[in-house]
Amino acid sequence: MSEPIETTEYKDPPKSFWGRFRYIGPSLILTATLVGSGELVITTLLGAELGFVALWIIIGTCVLKVALQETLGRFVVSAGETSLTTFDKLPGPRLVVGWAVWVWLAITLFTLLQLGGVVNVVGESVHLIFPVLSAEAWGPICCGLGFLILISGRYKLVERVSVILVSIFSISIIFCALLIQTTDYAISAVDVASGFQFQLPESGGKALSVVAAAGLSATELMYYAYWCLEKGYARFTGPNDGTEAWQARAQGWIRVMRLDCYFAMVIYTTTTIAFYFLGAAILHRTGEIPEQADVVATLSSIYTKTIGPGAFYIFVISAFFVLFSTLFVSIASNARLMPDCLRVFGLISLDDDRSRRLWVKTFVCVFSALYVIGAFLPVGAVMKMIVGFVGLGLMLPMICFAALYLRYRRLDPALRPSPIMDVWLWASALLTVVLTIRAVVDLIQHGAHA
Repeated sequence: MSEPIETTEYKDPPKSFWGRFRYIGPSLILTATLVGSGELVITTLLGAELGFVALWIIIGTCVLKVALQETLGRFVVSAGETSLTTFDKLPGPRLVVGWAVWVWLAITLFTLLQLGGVVNVVGESVHLIFPVLSAEAWGPICCGLGFLILISGRYKLVERVSVILVSIFSISIIFCALLIQTTDYAISAVDVASGFQFQLPESGGKALSVVAAAGLSATELMYYAYWCLEKGYARFTGPNDGTEAWQARAQGWIRVMRLDCYFAMVIYTTTTIAFYFLGAAILHRTGEIPEQADVVATLSSIYTKTIGPGAFYIFVISAFFVLFSTLFVSIASNARLMPDCLRVFGLISLDDDRSRRLWVKTFVCVFSALYVIGAFLPVGAVMKMIVGFVGLGLMLPMICFAALYLRYRRLDPALRPSPIMDVWLWASALLTVVLTIRAVVDLIQHGAHA
């Protein structure tokens, strides 16, 4: 799914830090996705409902999940395979394609509901600024705007727009989190300490939403390979010919990819903590819980009670930017994965750039339409997002298995990570799986008693 961005194929990796920094970008696109529904809505909602109790899960999952991302990215650089090609080769039962591809497809269709909820909330944010149309009307219009921007199908455009939208909101939310210490809602050391008692939320659904939404979700981990390929990391490295020159190129571009992962991790971990603190310190204490309607209006309290009443429109405009970025990047990413899915099934061929671009444009149209349909389903926006993240939480153990399998069975021995990265990967996989299983058990028990 690669679009050339250089005139040559192989390219020697940059040697200096700033040289490597010039080539980061794929993780920033993912950050544009997760800052929207994952952080602005779900993380803040969880802080509002739970207080500080889930802080340890928020921080832990943000930091640990990057090891899964780094492992998947390391394999992409060395092998040049898309996520679905890799998942199709995992050991296990097959029915036309591997079991993991079926799991991905089922959960992707299931989580269309989540993006329908994002369309609802985007529409609400525009309606609060321009009430000439209803929120229900503005949502599809925003989807149409994303479609028009993306129809060009260019990587650089997606990257630049994503970085701009995320930067605007991330800076403002961190500013608010700092300002809260000057208000009546200041966060004490006792508050922070209460978030490290390693307690799980009583509701299994909420616990699973925390695990799925904090940091990179399952969808962003799946997206990463495609954006790495479009950035050119694997193409610059070239196919593995067993030479020392290839190993040097691969190791060099893996360093670039790692910097990409870690830089984005600092951004989304900081903003996730800021969202959670604001939700726990303000909304939880005042009892303001975002419900099925007026989500943006309720969330605006995290600005108005730190900066002042005049910050309402600053928040609404910023919320529009970050929610629109979620729509924008989700459409762009799924428009790359779905043609690849059809290729894995053997239904289409993607042997040249022209056919790839045509199929990407086709699915930009398809997913724009599907998100609009999801917006009109008779379910509240917040519930749509929670249900979607529960589905994504169920996919995380599969991604953990894939990362471990690639690390120990398919990665070229010359590119194996350090022992520290191995410990990091195992800690990420074990914590993710244990929390997911615990949350599912709680969810089943909750359902049994309901």
